[in-house]
Amino acid sequence: MLKKKKGKINEIVYNNIAYYNGKFMYYPTITGLNGILEEIIYSNSTTDYLRITPFYINERLNYQIEFEEYMFYIECRDLVDKEDQEKHIKECINVPDTPRQFNDLVVVEILYPLCQKDDVNSFRNALEKYKEYLSELLIKMMEITKAEMKLKEKDLPFGYFCFEIHSG
Repeated sequence: MLKKKKGKINEIVYNNIAYYNGKFMYYPTITGLNGILEEIIYSNSTTDYLRITPFYINERLNYQIEFEEYMFYIECRDLVDKEDQEKHIKECINVPDTPRQFNDLVVVEILYPLCQKDDVNSFRNALEKYKEYLSELLIKMMEITKAEMKLKEKDLPFGYFCFEIHSG
């Protein structure tokens, strides 16, 4: 059961993904995600964290792939300085227990940004960068999906990307 949390962004997330009083969750497609991100961007607010995990479902093959390595996770802390940012990026690059081995600092900065709780502009900018990166990311995830699922042309219309969203 999904509980409704206080805060503008938490309410936006809850109102867009919960139904039957939080008993069930809806996983938006890219169109729904873009709408939710727009709502969050224009809320002029921040939250403790926002996590978005993409996954691909193919109904014809009855198969699903989660892309935790391409999860977006923004954390807002009371105080963030340049040293915190650098340490955080290093931690995100060197993760031994996941397939995520990023050598591209730009991708890490887009997918795992830090911001200060009261800095609405940096929070908004991080979400805008993620939205822009999504078109590139979807292409990359589709290539992985095609290879892993061995998708054929006839399978493509039965598949779609969805996103699990959490906030706090």
